[in-house]
Amino acid sequence: MTERCVYVIDDDPGVREAIALLLSTAGIATRSYGSAEAFLDSGLAFDPVCMVLDYRLPGISGLDLLRRLKNAKSDTAVIMLTGHADVPTAVAAMKLGAFHFIEKPLDGETLLSAVEEAFSRADKSHDASEEARAFRARRETLSPREAEVFDLMLEGAPTKVIATRLDVSNRTAEHHRSAVLRKLQARSISHLMRMALNLN
Repeated sequence: MTERCVYVIDDDPGVREAIALLLSTAGIATRSYGSAEAFLDSGLAFDPVCMVLDYRLPGISGLDLLRRLKNAKSDTAVIMLTGHADVPTAVAAMKLGAFHFIEKPLDGETLLSAVEEAFSRADKSHDASEEARAFRARRETLSPREAEVFDLMLEGAPTKVIATRLDVSNRTAEHHRSAVLRKLQARSISHLMRMALNLN
C-alpha cells in the first residue's frame, strides 16, 4: 500500500486546515505549505503521491509548479484548486498533467473522491511495477538457448518454426519452450506475451 499522505499547497491557512480536517476523517495525513517555494525548499520536492495545489499562489504559481513536476517526470497526482475557473485555465492545467481540476469553494466529497482515486492509481502502478520487476528477474534465469526460444515465442513462432530456426529437433524445441513457460511462470503463450508487453 502507498503511504496515504497528501501534500497541500495553498496560501490560505483556512483552506489548508479545512482540507487537513477533511482528509483526516478518511485516515489520510497531510503536509501543508503556504507557497510553492516552501514546498520546494522542504527537500521532498517530487516525491508525493498526491498533491492538492492552489492555482493562484504568490511567487511561483500553481501552474508553474505543475510545469516543474511535469519536467521532472514526476508521477505525483496533482489536484488543482481554483477560485477563478475558466476553460483556458483548466485546459492549461490538464495539458501539464493535472489529475483533477476542482473549483472553490471546495466540495468535500468531490475532493475526497479525487484523493482516493489518486491513491488507487498509485497502488495499481506500484503493483504493476513490482510484477514487471519480478518478471525481469525470472527472465534472467533463462539459459542463452532458452532466451532465444523466448524471443521466437514472442514473435508467435510455433514449435516447428523454432526447431527450424535453431536447427534442433522438434522434441528439443518443445523441451525449451516448456522450460521457458515454467521458468517465467506463464500459463500460456498469450499469458507470456501479456507479461512481456507490460515491460514496455
